[in-house]
Amino acid sequence: MVTVTTATATVTAPTVFPLMQCGSGTGGTVTLGCLATGFAPSALTYGWSEKGVGLPLTDFIQYPPIQKNNLYQGVSQIQVSRADWDAKKEFTCTVTHQAGTAQSDFKKPEVEYRDPTLKVLASISSGDSETYLSCWASDFSPAEYEIKWLTINNQEITTKIHEMKTLPLERKDENGTLLYSVAHILTMNSSDPTLNIPVTCLFEGKGEKGPSNKNKTITITKCYDDPPPTQSCGSTGCPEADADVNILNPSMEDMLLHHKGTVTCSVKINKPSLDKISWQSETGNPILDAIPTTNLKGRTGVFNADLTITYEEWVKGTKFVCNVEHEEWMEPVKTPYQRVNGGTTQRPSVFMLPPLEHTKKETVTLTCLVKDFYPKYVFVAWLVDDQETGLQYNTTSPIENQGSYSAYGQLTLSLEQWNDNDTVFSCVVYHESMVKTGTKAIVRSIGHRTFERTNLVNLNMNIPDTCNPRN
Repeated sequence: MVTVTTATATVTAPTVFPLMQCGSGTGGTVTLGCLATGFAPSALTYGWSEKGVGLPLTDFIQYPPIQKNNLYQGVSQIQVSRADWDAKKEFTCTVTHQAGTAQSDFKKPEVEYRDPTLKVLASISSGDSETYLSCWASDFSPAEYEIKWLTINNQEITTKIHEMKTLPLERKDENGTLLYSVAHILTMNSSDPTLNIPVTCLFEGKGEKGPSNKNKTITITKCYDDPPPTQSCGSTGCPEADADVNILNPSMEDMLLHHKGTVTCSVKINKPSLDKISWQSETGNPILDAIPTTNLKGRTGVFNADLTITYEEWVKGTKFVCNVEHEEWMEPVKTPYQRVNGGTTQRPSVFMLPPLEHTKKETVTLTCLVKDFYPKYVFVAWLVDDQETGLQYNTTSPIENQGSYSAYGQLTLSLEQWNDNDTVFSCVVYHESMVKTGTKAIVRSIGHRTFERTNLVNLNMNIPDTCNPRN
């Protein structure tokens, strides 16, 4: 940072940070952002260019600077071709200010490619009418994949009763690499002739040099409550006992809007020998309000045990333990749930960023900037004329910067909807820092008519209990 003090004012150069969208996204473009902070005076211009190309890029948005104390912050956004981005073409944002010029370069980050470990299981009993096929893909990267169930001649199974796909679970290995794990479960009629031949779980992922496929085949072996008469050794033909435990976090909407939520211990039973799924305190005492899941003898499939936690328990980071008991295990499997805390709570600043004034596109994107908050847990919803909206909106994952977090909420609407002078669009931000102040949420609103006259409208108000933004 360069600061020059004159007789009339202090001139401070900006610090520039690159912003890139989370995940791979969809569509033919990728959004890049250029954040300039800590500068004064407010006059500042942006320029975008592609490295190695002489002509500048002109189709970008430059938002008005925002003042914080005696310094300013500004943002510029541009959409570049996904094909150029995937081809590792480099782009540069140049910020010109009275105190000097600063740049930030953009290039698609290198991706860690790793094939999954596949585990395929089948659960069936002679007395059951359904068969469960489970495909577990663990520790793969990136999170771009598709899982299919195939029969002979690579024909996809279409005679399923039910299909369940979990969302990717994330973890970091000892080197900090982000890895993903998912499960794909089919429920089928046990009399389906498809089960008389081997079935294959096909994982179609992305490798460093193109598509990367991995598969694992299983032959369905029927289990019997008693050994069949043709077997003298007493074997039932069943696989080893197996159960997988998954903890599902409460939603941010429940915790921040309704001040209580549900933590779910979800257990996939592969052999009918599970006794009980229950919740305990950190010290091992049963939680009386959490009803255990019992009567599992002889049953297979996915079973859940729910735990209702209060907002106060969640904020304090109270630890709970899911306890899974199996008749063939020497000890229960204990899986903890606890929110990780640390740091000082910090209230977010919320800004509604207007769209490009003269856009040639058929859609308009409104952006709600939520910045400088801690902890990272935030819920952003959108309203149209104070009502829930059926429009498409999303929120980026919070980005950490010097101990606090920032996120963007974006609402996509048609140009016709935006040009309606009687419509007001509002972003509603919920964060735990507002609970002690008595403010239920921070609201920022904008409409085409107010945008033409005043650029934007900023409101800070309590949301009535009848207003329920959609996640």
